[in-house]
Amino acid sequence: MCCVVIVPHRHLDLDAQLFEKIVEWLSDINYHAIQADNYGKRAEGTGEWAFDDPKIVDWLGGVLGILWGVGMPGAGKTVLASIIIDHLLQKAKANKRICVAFAFSRYTDQFTGDKVLGGLLRQVVQDHPSTLAFVKPMYDYHHQRKTRPSQKELLDVIRAIFNSDLFDDKFCALDGLDEAFEATQVDVLDALADLPANLLLMSRPLPLLKDRVPDAMFIDIILHEADIIQMIEDKIGRMPRLRNLLEKGDWKEKVVKVVLERSSGMFLVASLQLEMLGSCINIKSLDTALQVLPVGVNAMYEATMERIIGGPAPELALRALTLLAYARESLKMDDLLHALAMETEPFKYDSDLLVDPDTVLSACCGLITFEPETKLVRLTTLHRTFWSPTFQKWGLMQRP
Repeated sequence: MCCVVIVPHRHLDLDAQLFEKIVEWLSDINYHAIQADNYGKRAEGTGEWAFDDPKIVDWLGGVLGILWGVGMPGAGKTVLASIIIDHLLQKAKANKRICVAFAFSRYTDQFTGDKVLGGLLRQVVQDHPSTLAFVKPMYDYHHQRKTRPSQKELLDVIRAIFNSDLFDDKFCALDGLDEAFEATQVDVLDALADLPANLLLMSRPLPLLKDRVPDAMFIDIILHEADIIQMIEDKIGRMPRLRNLLEKGDWKEKVVKVVLERSSGMFLVASLQLEMLGSCINIKSLDTALQVLPVGVNAMYEATMERIIGGPAPELALRALTLLAYARESLKMDDLLHALAMETEPFKYDSDLLVDPDTVLSACCGLITFEPETKLVRLTTLHRTFWSPTFQKWGLMQRP
């Protein structure tokens, strides 16, 4: 009689542990979580025009090349990038012969070529574990020596994976190239443009870099009226007091018309304008607010700062804005709340000064947002250059 003993496959557990270890070693940036937050900011139904644009359709169809979306700050480039990325991710789920990797640049985070490539390679390995064989020799070499791979090593591994017979279509995307320093912009662009993959870039105009990618297709990212109307409808639906006011007469049509005219083609400006209108308590105050609704970016920022100063917690808001603007890296909400609980004289922590997240978000009148997937809190700034004059005027130039 034969006795069969089942032995647990410990090596499978060890393989899984090694896989996770290598993934984390490649990059500590979880771009999938950032993508989820960016995609979650869209209003349902917006961005659908992109899939009728001939250049985007050709690029999505696998025509190898660089597609560069250019738009002014606040035009919705990041959300549009997330919509296109989501479309590609859905295709990749249904077809493992499609590889998709993406990155997002923010001026508050350290952004270098090796960090971008490490983040892209992490995604490729996570989504396609068979590619681990390309990465493990590099990992073994550096793990033993306690060193990090160079940008060239990372690029060579990604290129080897893309040149293998594992995939039919390869797509890479980078949003916010303009948020990086100039030297890094060139470095990253040259590295990504050298990959055998379709590349999507999103940025504000960077005319000095055009010559580095002479064959790139450029598209203008401009405000589509249907998108901003949808965004307005979506935001009003989440503002009970304003929604109730707009149920009277034709005030909803009036608000949509004025915001469309005065938002200067920028989603962020339209959003801040609605935040301002959200404080109205009756039709009289709504009518007055509509008549003086700021036009353009700078005027909207000025008006929002004035609301903050006249609000219930101006000191809290100004400290939060200063901390976020000068932080060396993005802050999680808990980090910000504890930093705000520091007394300045004497310099010490006081738990009795802790406030809840909604209090900080409300005090900042729409100038900061909380991203639930990453737990990060960010300035809703258009670009770092917009903050200098604002901070100078309101006395926030000194580091906290």
